[in-house]
Amino acid sequence: TPSAGDVTLQVASFSARSNADRALGMLRGAGIAAARLLDGNAANGQKIWRLRVGPLQADAAPELAARIVGLGFGQPQRVRD
Repeated sequence: TPSAGDVTLQVASFSARSNADRALGMLRGAGIAAARLLDGNAANGQKIWRLRVGPLQADAAPELAARIVGLGFGQPQRVRD
């Protein structure tokens, strides 16, 4: 169960589900089990998939973000679910 100090990191968003699935596989293959996809709509109404990790304890977020960057992704952003 998430607690008040927990954070979620958004790694990326994709307009193609196949790209989102591939990126999710990369994170899970690297042992980041809390990675998941959320579907939604962009401001223009286009379907998108958000790749997120969490919720996780806030003190674990910087190290995990560094691991994600090391896998070739950009710097993840903290988001609210």
